[in-house]
Amino acid sequence: MQRIINNPDMVVEDMLKGFVKAHEDIVSATENPRVLKYRNAPVKDKVGIVTGGGSGHKPAFIGYIGKNLCDAVAVGEIFSSPTAVAFYNAFREADSKKGVACLYGNYAGDNMNVKMAIEMAEDDGIQVRTVVANDDVASAPKTERDKR
Repeated sequence: MQRIINNPDMVVEDMLKGFVKAHEDIVSATENPRVLKYRNAPVKDKVGIVTGGGSGHKPAFIGYIGKNLCDAVAVGEIFSSPTAVAFYNAFREADSKKGVACLYGNYAGDNMNVKMAIEMAEDDGIQVRTVVANDDVASAPKTERDKR
């Protein structure tokens, strides 16, 4: 089986560059190549919306960026949470001084890194609130079906 990977250490960055080239309304964040954002973000007088998660589920997460959708997305390694700095940078990219809503999955790494990113954002005066989802049918237990 053949793979189209230029450099295994850069597979996520290459994927993000390709996604940006294919979608003119999405751009890379200025400070962090692991953050993509809607070209017009932050949108004036709008609560910013941020999501994020590990790579390997594309277009999940980055596919939610756009007009009337998410303003910025933090991207992690394959099947790994984005770093706290990536979430923090996404909050900064989405914030129009009306606060930021962060929507993310209920995974240990995401929980830990979002909490650290919120602390960094609060130091900058950015108000962040979260919505945590557990909709992963593959890993959510059947006993928690009502939470999906």
